[in-house]
Amino acid sequence: MMCFISGSVTAQVQLHSSSVGDYQLYLPKTAATNILVVAHGMLGKNQQAAQQAKTYAERWIPYAERYGLIIIAPVFDDERFGNLSQGYGGYRNLFGKYIGADEFVNRLVAQYSRQTSSGSNQFYLYGHSAGGQFVARYSVTHPERIIQAVVSAAGRYSYPDTSAAWPYGAGRLNKTISWDNGAVVRQERVSPQLINYAKAADKVQIVIGALDTKAQDKRPAHIGRNRIELANSWAASMNNLAHSYNMAGNIRVHQVAGVGHDSARLTTHAAYLLFN
Repeated sequence: MMCFISGSVTAQVQLHSSSVGDYQLYLPKTAATNILVVAHGMLGKNQQAAQQAKTYAERWIPYAERYGLIIIAPVFDDERFGNLSQGYGGYRNLFGKYIGADEFVNRLVAQYSRQTSSGSNQFYLYGHSAGGQFVARYSVTHPERIIQAVVSAAGRYSYPDTSAAWPYGAGRLNKTISWDNGAVVRQERVSPQLINYAKAADKVQIVIGALDTKAQDKRPAHIGRNRIELANSWAASMNNLAHSYNMAGNIRVHQVAGVGHDSARLTTHAAYLLFN
């Protein structure tokens, strides 16, 4: 049975700023037990990242009250976390201008975990589309930090394939990434570990609209023509890897009938997968 929670948004989501990144924060009225990190999707024309993060966070307020969750929604703006040419840079690949998107989240969770009864640096994680890419890649690099994660309608993944370099596979990446025409230069070195992919296969679920069938550009290691086919092939490859390590591979692709690439209409289903 799906977990439908209704109610108007009366509490406030507050914007917090720092030099390395901003974030939207919601503190529940009841005592907080854990943290939920919400990763928004790619910005559309004339969309502001702070507003996008707020919109996503507000959808989760009823669940925050029900389950005692602090909501942290990083503001992945184009200036500090935007996608750069050739697929490099950007929060979806865990990169950032001043700080990696994954490290930014880790710092925020460490800061607010002190306000939860669990005091744990483990947390729930959800993201849609480009935010779903962030969730998938965060999960295979930091599986120990995840209580449960939901990837909503991602179009790209990091496959457990060492013949393809990060961010599309599990091969090493060593690349100089330039921001602001060279004003900021970061040397990104990523050395994925297959054992982490295997561990993640017991903590991640995928939700996607059954009408989300738009063709996706081909990427290294990716198998499939659209988001649904890619989700199924990634889940299968992750589960197979986990089984080779004698670990539980439990990733499933949950299709929602009558829904396309719609984060709002998938939220209820994502919440069910996270908390049930």
